[in-house]
Amino acid sequence: MLDRKAVKRQARVTMKRHYALLVVLCAVSIFMGTEFTNVVSNAQLWYDILTGQETLLDVPGMVADRLINEKLIDDLARDNLTNGREEAARRMQELKASTDENAMLGRQRGVLAAVMNNINSGSLNVTVGLALHSIVHSGEAVAVLMILGSLALTATVWIFLKNLYQAMLRRAVLELRTYDALPMSHLLFFRSVGRWVRASLSLLLMSVYLALWTLTIVGGLIKRYSYFLVPFIVAENPDIKPREAVTLSRRMMDGHKWECCKLELSFLGWIALGFVTFGAADVLWSVPYRMATFSEYYAALRAEALEKGLEGAGQLNDACLFAPADKQTLEARYADILIREDIADEDIVLLTPFRRFLAQNFGLWTGTLMEKKVHSRQAGLRQQMRLGRMELEGRAYPMRLNPLWRKQNAALTGRVSYLTPVTIWSLIAVFFTFNLVGWLWEVSMAYVTEGMFVNRGMLHGPWLPIYGSGVAMIAVLLYRFRSKPALEAVAIVVLCGFIEYMTSWLTELRTGMRWWDYTGYFLNLNGRICGEGLAVFALGGMAAVYLLVPLIDAAVTRVKPKLLIAICVVLMVCFGTDFVYSQFHPNAGAGVTDYKQAEAVQTE
Repeated sequence: MLDRKAVKRQARVTMKRHYALLVVLCAVSIFMGTEFTNVVSNAQLWYDILTGQETLLDVPGMVADRLINEKLIDDLARDNLTNGREEAARRMQELKASTDENAMLGRQRGVLAAVMNNINSGSLNVTVGLALHSIVHSGEAVAVLMILGSLALTATVWIFLKNLYQAMLRRAVLELRTYDALPMSHLLFFRSVGRWVRASLSLLLMSVYLALWTLTIVGGLIKRYSYFLVPFIVAENPDIKPREAVTLSRRMMDGHKWECCKLELSFLGWIALGFVTFGAADVLWSVPYRMATFSEYYAALRAEALEKGLEGAGQLNDACLFAPADKQTLEARYADILIREDIADEDIVLLTPFRRFLAQNFGLWTGTLMEKKVHSRQAGLRQQMRLGRMELEGRAYPMRLNPLWRKQNAALTGRVSYLTPVTIWSLIAVFFTFNLVGWLWEVSMAYVTEGMFVNRGMLHGPWLPIYGSGVAMIAVLLYRFRSKPALEAVAIVVLCGFIEYMTSWLTELRTGMRWWDYTGYFLNLNGRICGEGLAVFALGGMAAVYLLVPLIDAAVTRVKPKLLIAICVVLMVCFGTDFVYSQFHPNAGAGVTDYKQAEAVQTE
């Protein structure tokens, strides 16, 4: 009989060591609707009771869940599309009027608000239905296509996203219970070993069996515990065949079903606390605690199965997931790390202290292009070896000891383009490139939403310096975080949010006008920043520093120096002239600074 208190005590040790990461990983599972869906249901119930408004929390499943609308399907089958269009329009108006435009959770403006309103109102259903009807000219055929499309979308999300994340979450927790760190690359374990499809199918088979057994009521409850370990088994060995994973779980749980049930029941107090705290206790403690406990439970049953020589237990072959490998084994597999470590740490390119400071802290290069190439290769090699060193020292799970790990994945090439420092001319090119990209984006969005050309920004030329300067500052000020993508993403949100808020506040303080206003956007703060904008900055910033900036820098280095300098000087003179002129004669007017007037014109 398993010592339940000992299992939970060890789970609390894991929680204390990795609390923040476990909360984030489990919160993603809740948000996706993968597991612990009662948390979302309870939060939504309380929200509906307290506000009298309908909320939408299951984002990955919301399109598939809302795509099937019985009344719409009936209207389509009868070729009666007018009713659906009118009902969607009425519902859209209700949603827009349900929240105050000055509230943080406004739903009147913005892409995110529009997406949520279109789905909740049924406008998405109507649009899809009308588009299909214009092609096939048959209401019955459209109804069938929408049903099949919804089922296909639901199946795809469920099989290859929700199901796979179950195994991914358990893999991460199992690593965290044994090791001190979880590199971001380890979250892509199933892709790295090329077994993500088989892992998804194993969990699909488990779900199908459970669904069939549920028809017998009592059998569904029993089989829930029989198949309880399938996601853990797949997390350890994604190469196992689906039927073998289910069979092995059934054998391992033989004699432990009631024990597992009591372990789950021991969390009833926490579940009740989560309900009365609107789900906060679940997200911040209960769910990560349960996941850590179940991981300890699996580790105990796994050890028992191996000790007894249970049939099929040989498939549980990832020993390093539960205990660090010995030093000799690690050194043998990571021999190239030890051999090339001195080469990676050696400064092949000799830099003055000031030049080294700029290159290492801000990613700015002041030497020759040949020196830059060698330096970049060294920086990439250090990054690869930093991750290898973590695994070699036993601080992270040793990927090279996994039975499915492919040898070529362990090669040290030093080719990490996003760590390449840029020259001042490349930085100027980045500034003007994103000035133009930002201007084109804003102008396009204004044309789509307002139906007219609007020269966005305070300046008169085709540039929005908040975009160019934002990307340039991300590239320079956040260079130190670039080897850690998670920290880079958080830093981008903080930096861009601060810049956008302060820019809005200072320009309004000085001129009395606003050049952007997010009032009515979902998750806005005083109309100066909003969740939608910060999400765009985060995604755009990550794409910029990890993909676009290296590409721009590579292209710029191919241009002849004299031509490059001439182009940069001309652009800087034009921009500087526009900037000075706009201080006295700023670009203003409807769609630029007069938002109330622009809204009135659009309404009329």
